[in-house]
Amino acid sequence: MEENLDLYQYCMAMSKVKFTLWNDLPENAIYADKLLQIVKDELPFMKAGNEKLITKSMVNNYVKWGMLPKPIKKKYGRLHIASVIVITVLKQILPIAEIKEGIQLQAVLHGTQRAYDAFCLVLEEAMSKVFSPVLGAQDLYVFDERKIENDKLAISAITTALCSKLLTEKIIETKINLYSNKDNENVKGKAHE
Repeated sequence: MEENLDLYQYCMAMSKVKFTLWNDLPENAIYADKLLQIVKDELPFMKAGNEKLITKSMVNNYVKWGMLPKPIKKKYGRLHIASVIVITVLKQILPIAEIKEGIQLQAVLHGTQRAYDAFCLVLEEAMSKVFSPVLGAQDLYVFDERKIENDKLAISAITTALCSKLLTEKIIETKINLYSNKDNENVKGKAHE
């Protein structure tokens, strides 16, 4: 188990992630720097490789592309914050054009606030369902059955895909680190012979 400790701790943390729901997002309008900080704080588990997770340029592009309303006097409200969180999560899996259409569809079906809260709750559930089995598994990963309402099927599918991607990346990283360490120990051992 020691070799999988990093993976175990990661899965433990990921299975307990909670997102800020609509009513708990800042009520007063904020500047771009604060928007970026909120998104980073909300999504510390997201990796962007060598790239930044979110930048002012990205937010400006989302406005240009019609994914976000224009800020009022360079200030952003709840809708901006919620949208940027959702876009940042989904762009790990989907092209921007599909994200835009999906957000618009969910807003029409449920209203913006309910759609955002549903997204957060379904993502939390997906994280629990994907990461929790690693915590109890010895040599067997059991993915629990899920019952999903039809109107949340797309959200559930994409959040499960994201979680599966994150888990896969962590497994690969963990195994690479494990084998790199073993190779380094073998090299050190041979040097002492």
